[in-house]
Amino acid sequence: MVKGYRKIVGSKTGGIKLYSELKQDFIKVNFAEIGRDKFYDFLRLHNLLVPKLKNYVATTNSNHQFRKYKNLIKDQVPNRPEQLWISDITYIKTDNGHKYLAIITGAYSKQIMGYNLDNNMKTSLCTEALAIAIKNRKYLDKRLIRHSDRSFQYCNPKYKAFTEENGIMMSMTE
Repeated sequence: MVKGYRKIVGSKTGGIKLYSELKQDFIKVNFAEIGRDKFYDFLRLHNLLVPKLKNYVATTNSNHQFRKYKNLIKDQVPNRPEQLWISDITYIKTDNGHKYLAIITGAYSKQIMGYNLDNNMKTSLCTEALAIAIKNRKYLDKRLIRHSDRSFQYCNPKYKAFTEENGIMMSMTE
């Protein structure tokens, strides 16, 4: 029944729709006592579940030749503003395609210090977000650590140089 129905309407028909569409057929063949959970068990047993699609885009590629930095913040909790900034990149779907957002957040204040939105994940995406964050700094004389994953944008020598020119230490997950 399941394979026949999927041939007619499409192979990606999920369990909920299958169950509601085939319920009348179950009754006709005196199989009315099957509930939704038993139906899912049946689909799983016969390898008929539709595989879940990956619903995210990987924005981290740490397989590169650039230097990776130590984790300077392991087991530490910030106790003042601008002691630690967290950097990350995320993927945003829009009506006009997709965009990438680089964001820098103060770990103590939870305030967004800088961000940049673009249609690529070049190092400039992150450098421009960092430049905005630096303009928003208030405690220029205090030590600041910028923490991120190990993606190539954050390990790029241009990003490293820009970070160090502004007196910011680099830290990365390990």
